[in-house]
Order: sequence, then C-alpha cells, then structure tokens
Amino acid sequence: AARPEINYTRKIGSKDLSMSFGVPVRFELLDNRLAEKWENIGVFRDEDWDEVSDYAQVLRFLRFGGKESRFFLDVNSFTANTIGHGVLLKRYNPNLNLNTTQVSLQLDAFGDYVGGETYVNNITGPSVLGVLVFLKPLSIIDRDNFFLRSFSLGITVVGDVDAPMRNRLDIYDVDEDGRRLTEIQVNQDTFQPEYHGIGVIGYGLDLEFKLVDKRELDWKMYFDQSFLETGLPVESELTKEDGAPYTKAVRAGGFTWGNLFRMNLGKKTVHALRFRTEVRNYDPHYLPSYFDTLYEIQRVQYFNGLHERERDLENDTKLQRVLGRDPNGDRVNGVYLEGSWRVGNGFALSLGLEWNDQTPDNSLYLHAEVPRVGNWAFMASYQHRGAKDFGDLFALSLDDTDVLLMKT
Repeated sequence: AARPEINYTRKIGSKDLSMSFGVPVRFELLDNRLAEKWENIGVFRDEDWDEVSDYAQVLRFLRFGGKESRFFLDVNSFTANTIGHGVLLKRYNPNLNLNTTQVSLQLDAFGDYVGGETYVNNITGPSVLGVLVFLKPLSIIDRDNFFLRSFSLGITVVGDVDAPMRNRLDIYDVDEDGRRLTEIQVNQDTFQPEYHGIGVIGYGLDLEFKLVDKRELDWKMYFDQSFLETGLPVESELTKEDGAPYTKAVRAGGFTWGNLFRMNLGKKTVHALRFRTEVRNYDPHYLPSYFDTLYEIQRVQYFNGLHERERDLENDTKLQRVLGRDPNGDRVNGVYLEGSWRVGNGFALSLGLEWNDQTPDNSLYLHAEVPRVGNWAFMASYQHRGAKDFGDLFALSLDDTDVLLMKT
C-alpha cells in the first residue's frame, strides 16, 4: 500500500483549521496460490474504488475546534464517534470493513442556553445517523452559578436506516465456491454482505448537571432513559427465498444513572484523570450503547460467548440476536466502569468493563497509547467481547469475539 498525502493547517481566529488529503492505493505483490503467484504483481485493487464512498477517502480529515469547544467540526475516515453520554451511540467506528471506506462527519455547537451534536457515518450516503439537542433553561437565572449553568435537558435520536434484519444465504452459489446454505451471500462487485434491511431507531431523554466545577475535580451526574424500536420477522412467514419477510413491531428500553469525574493534576506536567461509572436497568431485549465500536460488523453477525460454531447465519444479525430476545423475562441490571490516565503527549492508559446479571454481552477493554513524541505516535487496544459472565471477563484470549488493534 502507498498513500501520498498533503497536510495543511491554518489559524482561524484562535483555533486551527487542519486538513489532510491522500490517495491510498493497494496493489498486489504476491498471490499465495502457487498457480498465480506472480501473475498480478503491481495490479491495483479494484475493490478499493468501486463505490461512490471510496472516492471520499481522498479526504483523510478536516477538523476545526475541539470536541468540548463551542464549535467543533470533524470530517474524517478513521476516528470513532460518540453522541452525548454514549447510551445509544458510543465509539462507533464506521471503517472496520476492509472493502469499503466511509468518511464520517461530526458537527457540535453550543451556546449559553442551547446546543447540539450531529453525526453522519458516511457523507456520500449515510446509513447510521445521530442527533442530540439540549437546552440549558436555568442559565437564564444565573450564568455564574456552575450548577445552574450546567443543568441541561436533552433529546437524542440515533438510527440505522438500513439495518440487516435477515441475511441472505448463498442459495445460488454466486461466488462459485461450492457452498450454498452454509455462508452469507456476498455481492461479487462490492464484496458487501447482502440482507433484507429495515430501520432501527434509538431515542431518549437525558438530564445532566455538575456537582463540582474545579480544575482539580469536575463531577458531572446524568440520567438517561432511552428506547430502541424496529421490526422483527414473523416466523411463520420466513422462507429461504428472496422475498422480504413480514415483520412485527418491537420496542425495548433502559435507564442509566451515570457519573463522570475529570481531574487535572499538576502544572508543568499535567496528569489528566477520567473516571466514568454507570448503573443500568433495562429490558431483556435491550442493549445499552447498541451502536458501539463493532456495530459495523456485528450488525450482520453478532457473536457472544454463548454462540456455537454451527450458527443460524440467516438470523445472526444484531437486530435479531438482541431485540429478538424474549421480552417477558426479568429486567437486566448492569454496570459500566471506565478509567483513563494521560500524561501530556507522553502516554495514556485506559481500561473499562461492562457487566450485567443476565445476558452474555459483557466486555473488557485495555488501551495504551503514545499520543505524540516528536513525529511518532503509537496505540494498542484489546477488547474482550461477548463474555458470558463476570469471571469470563478476565479470561484474556484471542477468540471469535475478541479484537486486538495496533497502530503506529
């Protein structure tokens, strides 16, 4: 692979406008099939340029402002994004699929009394979108009082307008590999999985306020009530044919009580500490942060610790594996804990876990990073996903549900 790049930054007011453009090209050196070993040496990979969204990857990023500043614009092809407290969309990464590139957009703005956040996962044809609008009604009383100034009421809406509901199986052997009902059908032009789609929408209300507002300790408390709605296939109408299945409406919800602590210690060398705690209670067919880091892959195939090797590929979508659970069971109780420590641009460490008392959706993550030393940066991140229970959270391994990322 090669990526010629042009990078440019200029000051606008007191903030930097930074942009980067590049043309990523991947070409073949070696084919591990002996008969074709050197036949395609130097041939460019056509699949990198066969969709409209692929041409947007020339824009690596365009950024103005910071995430918590009064105006923030971020258009890029590699970062993860969060809306609000992350109860519906948290660290969603649109670029986990090797065969497509999606350039996302995040636009945040707020003033003394109103603000909002918006997110689009693909500027050339979005499928996952989110918006948060919040009001600060008590700011009218006293802008100098940090509690009144920070008190806000928000509405969040996030959705996947074309979520996989039911995967198509390769009945007609379109890839000519001799397998039919044991694999998902893949479009032979774009290498994208094919499925019957439907919309999944998440929405909710939140309330937040600060209890402490100092440089050494900033303590924010919040409450979120959120819901997921979609349609599920009616089992009696399901067939192996191409016709879209009939559906029935389903709705699930959950409640989150959270606390965010931010501490900045030291003067010359700043130690930034961040801690988040959440207590959750939700329906058995609901999942907090449904649009999460791995959603782009798990929307098609959702794995967890209870999955057997012999899977029902048609119904392995996240929509069916989560929202298709029995809604009549006991409500689920869970917690989410997260902590991070950063020392300037020298290094950063973070860890987090989420656990609940019923479903195999528990996870643990560890992250280490060198943000910038001279012209060098490094990060490594490990996620143990889909753990069956609390004990399984710490069974560190690399299996079907785990993810290891390293970049430099």
